[in-house]
Amino acid sequence: MIADEFVASITDFDKLGVSVQTDLLAMYLLEHGGAGAVGPASLESLRVALRMSNQSRLAAYLSESTKRRAGKAARYVKVKGGYVLERAYASELKATHLGRPLARHLATSLRGTLSAIGDSAVQSYLEESIAAFEHGHRRAALILTWCVAYGILRDWLFRNHLAALNRVMGGWKKPTTIAKLDDFQDITEAVVIDTARTAAVISKEQHKTLKQLLDQRNSYAHPTTKPITPSIVEAYIDTVIHEVIPAYG
Repeated sequence: MIADEFVASITDFDKLGVSVQTDLLAMYLLEHGGAGAVGPASLESLRVALRMSNQSRLAAYLSESTKRRAGKAARYVKVKGGYVLERAYASELKATHLGRPLARHLATSLRGTLSAIGDSAVQSYLEESIAAFEHGHRRAALILTWCVAYGILRDWLFRNHLAALNRVMGGWKKPTTIAKLDDFQDITEAVVIDTARTAAVISKEQHKTLKQLLDQRNSYAHPTTKPITPSIVEAYIDTVIHEVIPAYG
């Protein structure tokens, strides 16, 4: 994640106090910029790169922030080479400022589906999807979310419409039968979705939504210059939460 994207993910960043902005920039350098510690020079350099004005008394602020505040932990810990954010304060910053509002809501919604998913393999993919989403790994989050969506669809088809699927597949040039859940692995996802539509177990609109989700997954599953923004991933996850999970979960 580049610095501009990090700042853009924070609601009203430009309206925050200078010290809070500095603390969030320190978090970026420590968690995304590969820094083992921060200091006045690295923070000022980042502010310049982001076209932000200099912060006066930055060195003094960092030094003073290693002291405990009334009833609260210090903001920074002095280490070799500079400063790091104090652990409790870093967690407070993340909870208060990090992530777009919709992103935080979607992550909560995803977590709410965990207990409702009976397939442990699908649960595992969902847990990884949440972690990737919350840490800004957008491409991974989108791909893993598709795995969750398809896993839920596959389980639903197996439980409720196996006979209908097998009737359609029995008429293929090379007849195919699904006898166990793992048999779905021998059929491409696109074919499964098309077969479900042919068997009339999903509607035209459901088929359209599933194919769109699959096509979008395919667009980002391979190296490409196609950009993937936070809003793209949020819209994708929102579709899975509100149109896939309720219909097939």
